[in-house]
Amino acid sequence: MGRLNKKKSALSISLDEVGESGYHLSCSKSEEWIRDIVRDAANSDFTFLDGITIQVDVFRMGKEFSARGVISTALTLPCVRCLDDFAYPLEAQFHYTLCPSASVESLPEMEVRRGDLDVVYYNKGTDLDLVPLLVEQIFVTIPTYPLCGETCKGICQQCGENLNNRSCQCSRENEKISAFEALKNFPLKQKS
Repeated sequence: MGRLNKKKSALSISLDEVGESGYHLSCSKSEEWIRDIVRDAANSDFTFLDGITIQVDVFRMGKEFSARGVISTALTLPCVRCLDDFAYPLEAQFHYTLCPSASVESLPEMEVRRGDLDVVYYNKGTDLDLVPLLVEQIFVTIPTYPLCGETCKGICQQCGENLNNRSCQCSRENEKISAFEALKNFPLKQKS
């Protein structure tokens, strides 16, 4: 979730400055910048091909705030079938509701609903640091089963050849021998 603090970061919004018309932030950050903030978050199997474009709108709703935005970048991911790296365009839309932290203490213990996962709590006079929210959106948007293409054939389980590039002898030999070949000559009983 988002981190709210008194210290200004590279991407922080002062909630006290959000007026009735809202606050709009639109910027681009370099590949190096996004790589540095993600490196701090986790060890990952992807690399960035490009910088990141960020657009965020924050609106005041009484004591609460609504933050909506879009981030876009491009990644290199390893395909889970053939293990080749491929370019993956990442675009994530997000929405967070910012609630005063005093409301947390007054709530009884209850089950967490899906809508509660997009809530960030703040203290009066704090800034909204967007960096943790952006990192969260990047990791949530990356597919858990990345494929270079729907028709990816993967690698041969016997020799390791990438079947997208060329076929191997192993696949031809396996085509001749079926797992059901032993049942071919199995005698069937006739019902009387």
